[in-house]
Amino acid sequence: MNAVPDDRVEQLAAASGLAISSRTAAVAAWENMLAAARDAWPSVKLDENALAGYIGARLAGADVASALTTAPAADLALAAACAAQEPTAHAAFDAVLVEVDAAGASTGATQDQIEEVKQLLRVQLLVPRDGKPPGIAGYRGKGPLRGWVRITATRELIRHKKKAQREAPIERRLDHLLASGIDPALAALKAEYRAEFAVALREAIEDLSAEDRTLLRQQIVDNLSIDAIGAAYGVHRATAARWLNRARAELVTATHRRLAARLELPVEQIESVIRLVASQLDASVIRYLKDR
Repeated sequence: MNAVPDDRVEQLAAASGLAISSRTAAVAAWENMLAAARDAWPSVKLDENALAGYIGARLAGADVASALTTAPAADLALAAACAAQEPTAHAAFDAVLVEVDAAGASTGATQDQIEEVKQLLRVQLLVPRDGKPPGIAGYRGKGPLRGWVRITATRELIRHKKKAQREAPIERRLDHLLASGIDPALAALKAEYRAEFAVALREAIEDLSAEDRTLLRQQIVDNLSIDAIGAAYGVHRATAARWLNRARAELVTATHRRLAARLELPVEQIESVIRLVASQLDASVIRYLKDR
């Protein structure tokens, strides 16, 4: 009998706690599982040692041979290789992620939400984080891997849809302000975000470097032109413009981050707020810069 398959059977038995009723049957079942996995994923590099450890911990049955015979060989093999951070397995996993499209169709998700969840699952399921194994390690082989991924995707898509529904009223109110002809910054200050916006903006200004605060004060408070600022620093107007754009972008980003924290929303979910800040930056920031 080949020593390596026999060793694998011992490894499977140790990991699963199952008996080896027939060593010959167990070896044959293991070799059949390997063949099925390689047929299903010819491009995936399979490490038999890692595969045996992963599968063994997930076997259930009367003994090793019967458990191997009923286990979803191809699915467990791909999951094991993904968990072991095998690049060829990560590439092959995209074939399983088509289940996100199916989940999106059943939940009525947008294409953007579907793509966002695909990317989310690539990270959640394939990447170890904070010393913890990747999420794919949670697959126990109790059913098809595609079904397991579809359930996971459905849960995430529903969560994304609910979050979008909660945030829609915020987006509509801010979009209305932007299109209304009313000063968006003034309207925002008078509306429910007055305190949050004011504090976020003040803190964001504090976050700026002294150089960036000076540049913004010169343009916004002192009303210096780009040419005048360039002359003051002895640089071309294009350089001065680049500095100012950088300073404004830093302030917008910092305000965005601070406001997101105060509203307890993800940064990427308050784009209307960042548009409000960016479009009416001068009017909103002037009194804070005067004090610096």
